Amino acid sequence: MPLKMGLRDDASFETFVAEQESVALALNVLQKNLSQPRGSAFYLGGEQGVGKTHILQAACRYMTERNQDSVYLPLGDASLPLIPDVLYGLEQTSLVCLDDVDSIIGKKTWETALANLITKSSVQGNTLLFAGNTSIGKWQIALPELAKALVSVLPVELLHLSDKNELITALQRHSVKRGFELPDNVGEFLVKNVSGELPQLMNVLRVLEEASLVEKRRLTLAFVKSILSDAGA
Repeated sequence: MPLKMGLRDDASFETFVAEQESVALALNVLQKNLSQPRGSAFYLGGEQGVGKTHILQAACRYMTERNQDSVYLPLGDASLPLIPDVLYGLEQTSLVCLDDVDSIIGKKTWETALANLITKSSVQGNTLLFAGNTSIGKWQIALPELAKALVSVLPVELLHLSDKNELITALQRHSVKRGFELPDNVGEFLVKNVSGELPQLMNVLRVLEEASLVEKRRLTLAFVKSILSDAGA
């Protein structure tokens, strides 16, 4: 199968910040399962922008770095001509990551394929990681076979980062991964004056990265203010 499509360069476990202890523990369990597969399945639930895709792609990268096979499929991407048959046979893959999986719930052929994948991956001892915007308990499931298969899935609820320091830490981890330094005072300025939402801050970080490369300058507070002023931010 083709399918590690569009993995972001900075999507790694090292750049993800887990504010909730329950999430940090769940990610620790996930990484242990990737290192020593037990046929486990995990579901990441949460609103857009909480980091679901980040974790899915981080897991794929984790496997790639260890020469293990993995698949990432964005099921909600309307530009991809995906059909339920795409899931058949994936139980042979060490890690399968399915994004926007709640977009296929209520469609019987898809539900059958998903139920089979969950069950067969467990038997094969491989890991399944999938994500969606709503909790499993709110799904309008059409087939009892899927409801039964989901009993074995560990749900993990992701929330937006709310702590200012955690937001700054996340930005600094991403900047290090991209090869530049984000000083504390710049991070504080961005969180206080630009946005308290990580997705928006990441967009700004990309603008700052490009400006730093073009101008061949470090990201001082004065330089950042001038960049954002020119950009109308």
